[in-house]
Amino acid sequence: MTRTARRVAAGLIWLTAAALGAQTPPPAEYDVVSIKRSAAGANTAGMRTLPDGTFMMANQPIRSIIMAAAPVPVRDVTGLPAWAISEPYDIVAKPPTGATVEQRRDMFRRMFEERMQLKAHIEEREQNAFALVLNRADGRLGPQLSVSTLDCGGSSPQSQPQVITDYRNRCGTSTGPGLIVAGGVTMEAFVRSIAGLSGGIVNNRTGLQGAYALTLRFMPRAGPGPGATTDDAPEFATALREQLGLRLQPERTKVPILVVDSISRPTEN
Repeated sequence: MTRTARRVAAGLIWLTAAALGAQTPPPAEYDVVSIKRSAAGANTAGMRTLPDGTFMMANQPIRSIIMAAAPVPVRDVTGLPAWAISEPYDIVAKPPTGATVEQRRDMFRRMFEERMQLKAHIEEREQNAFALVLNRADGRLGPQLSVSTLDCGGSSPQSQPQVITDYRNRCGTSTGPGLIVAGGVTMEAFVRSIAGLSGGIVNNRTGLQGAYALTLRFMPRAGPGPGATTDDAPEFATALREQLGLRLQPERTKVPILVVDSISRPTEN
């Protein structure tokens, strides 16, 4: 090929790439995004994703979902300001019809970038952690933990429970003061939901497969108050052993961490 021919060929390649770039559709955007501070006195909390991909969160801090903003799976987050750990928010994020799982992940990450000006990076760190294991050598589960009878792989819509204990009849996990209820949740999902209560990262070492129903009642860290179950509820670790037949044991683990460089309170709407 002559030099002129090579230049022409190179020019055609560049033009083709440019043309392809020009045809690349813009990133998918949520049809609806609503972020608001939770109403004062709200005593139920939870997260769920509807069959159409709509994400709904009630009465939860930003910390509980910020790891999903990472470009790769992470096990913990550090560098958050106090408000992101303590202030509860309600979020509804509805994707356009037909949005793929990957598009929904991108939309979720951009929600943090656009509404909270999130800047962060990933680091791998060794940390103290906990392993969630079976408490009994014979593998017997506690009285409040059993194999779920729900079809948690289905896509049929579920009605919104009126009270938190009704969550025993639906897939997913919900929490209240001193209470965790699930009609069907995997142990992998359960360990992620109890990291804050356990005081660190929790790894699933139970060996339990599939979805489980559970009800866990314990003393809130702040002590009994409005919405608390009973004044004599056990400490969290004791409740795990007695009610679910599970226990936490310390371990060291090296995990990818989302390190927050800066974040702002979300613009509400």
